Amino acid sequence: MRLGRLLLLVAVVLVVGVGAIYFVSTQNRAEPLTPEQAQATTEAQTTVPVVYLIQPVGRGQQINMEQLSVQQVPLSEVKDVRDLYYESPGEVAGKLARADLTQGEYISSDMVVDSLDSSDLGSEHASLIPVDFVAFPVPVNRFSSVAYGLTRGDRVDIIVTLAFVDMDTQFQSITPNYTAGVISPGSNLISASEGASLTLGEFFANQVAQTSSGGTSSIQGRAELDALLDTQFYYVPSEAQRPRVVSQMIMQNLRVLNMGTFPILNADGEPINMATPTPVGEEPPPEDEAVAPAPPVIEPPDIITLVMRPQDAVTLNYLIYTGARITLALRSAGDDSIIPTNAVTLQYLMDEYQIPVPVRLPYGTQPRIDVLVDPVLENDAEDGSAVIQ
Repeated sequence: MRLGRLLLLVAVVLVVGVGAIYFVSTQNRAEPLTPEQAQATTEAQTTVPVVYLIQPVGRGQQINMEQLSVQQVPLSEVKDVRDLYYESPGEVAGKLARADLTQGEYISSDMVVDSLDSSDLGSEHASLIPVDFVAFPVPVNRFSSVAYGLTRGDRVDIIVTLAFVDMDTQFQSITPNYTAGVISPGSNLISASEGASLTLGEFFANQVAQTSSGGTSSIQGRAELDALLDTQFYYVPSEAQRPRVVSQMIMQNLRVLNMGTFPILNADGEPINMATPTPVGEEPPPEDEAVAPAPPVIEPPDIITLVMRPQDAVTLNYLIYTGARITLALRSAGDDSIIPTNAVTLQYLMDEYQIPVPVRLPYGTQPRIDVLVDPVLENDAEDGSAVIQ
């Protein structure tokens, strides 16, 4: 009996041991890689030579061999733009930097030029635009430009506000439409006077149809039944259709290339002094007569240039020409996060901030207020009569 129990215990131990060995072997067995995974692994293990700078180089300066070195870079990091990078320092030495280049930066073909010819080097502004991006101007005022607090290098978000109205799909005009009565053609359209050689009826008989009314006095309304009087009434709007307004942040993290108008440069890259022309009818002052220069007049900027994707530039171009309101919001320095936002409508405002619709009460305030007016402060009042106490 003891021998049977011992044999049974040994059998259980053997079965458990074999199962444990099988489990460990199956867990350590690597699953076969897909072709995409195999290619990614190969690219991560394969390196290619890429030329980089060991010293900074300024815009327009010539790059020499002492400023260059080669580093082995995983193919997975540069495979999409490998053709833009150089593999040998001899291919870069002697070229000129299109923009200020920093130490440790990989050198690509769009960073260097062969000569200082303006057609190759381009403007300083163009050298600050990354590849596959464009610079696009946006009109601004003091409100939309964060009170003129923007400068080159800042990052901004764009908020767009649109006003929507209902339209007739065929006329492409704002509803409601105007109504008009149509008179069918015929000889009895208008009574002809006796003795006339050509009656009005004969003249209008050749017409297709005529409208007898129409315009602002015939706005299309709607019929409603008054339950108390059991009578149909025809209602027309008391005013033009009110637009429905919506605001949304459509673009984020755009870089400011310039605030205001760019200076106009000559062939040597120096600013051109735009002299003020002499008014018509006035003689210019003599050359030997000393004339005190007029103090420069600083005009507030009315335009800003932003760096963005080409599709974003097309979108902004459409919004500008269709009358949308564009407002810029300044981002914190170094913040490149993309935060989703909700479009704001009147319904969103009421729901999100728990704004109740005021009930109709049997009493109210005096005087009557139809339009909200900003309070006049003591320093703003011209005669001091309208002062907030």
